[in-house]
Amino acid sequence: MSAEPARTVVFFHAHPDDEAIFTGGTMARLAAAGWRVVLVLATAGEQGLTSALVGPEVPLAVRRTAETAQAAECLGAQRIEFLGYHDSGVDGPGDRPLGAFANAPVAEAADRLASILVEERAQALVGYDARGIYGHVDHIHVHHVGLAAAEKAGVPTVYESTVDREYLHFVETHLVVEATVATQPERTELGLGLAAAPLGLSTVEVDCTVDVRSVLPVKRQAMSAHASQIPETSSAMRLPDADFAAVYGYEWYARRGPVGPIDELV
Repeated sequence: MSAEPARTVVFFHAHPDDEAIFTGGTMARLAAAGWRVVLVLATAGEQGLTSALVGPEVPLAVRRTAETAQAAECLGAQRIEFLGYHDSGVDGPGDRPLGAFANAPVAEAADRLASILVEERAQALVGYDARGIYGHVDHIHVHHVGLAAAEKAGVPTVYESTVDREYLHFVETHLVVEATVATQPERTELGLGLAAAPLGLSTVEVDCTVDVRSVLPVKRQAMSAHASQIPETSSAMRLPDADFAAVYGYEWYARRGPVGPIDELV
């Protein structure tokens, strides 16, 4: 007789800080509701843009790994795993480092993730939408690897983390806009307008909108733990509480498969 799925949700992210920005409130709410929350990172984010406030004494990958542990503790994650790939950066394929995640065969990376899903008897997996939210090659690869791993491991429900670009069009700028401009500098028309931007999903394509305002201090603390990427001087950390709540107080998902644990939060 096969074992019943555990009350475990695995969150699969590309780089440290993605978990706090896009799914931190959901992780905190699930943990508070008694779910086991597991965080898996494809890379250590060593190609990130280091804040000027961070010195060169500690390699960025080491720094970001430590920041992830701090943020995950804030969010209630009970296990953290790194798949061991290198951050692909934002340059073209020929400039990617050896072992870049974006160059990893889907089947190989999916096997690594699937082994964790099977071990945890995960009931749901969280990845990204088909655009990788904002087009970074590692994020897009998370989408493909996550779907393949869920199929291999028999995980019934996959949630695709995204942003509701129509909602964000009416609030202060989100870090995802800055990330979009960084990865697609030719998109100079973006400015602060998101309604037609090449990121996220439209409102009607979103299956689950999770209100995380009740755990917003925890989410903000988790984001601030990633000080190498989100320093106190960043646009997010400078927002007053009301504006921070408007921008980061909701998290959005498309869903593949049956209703699962994140639907219970809506």
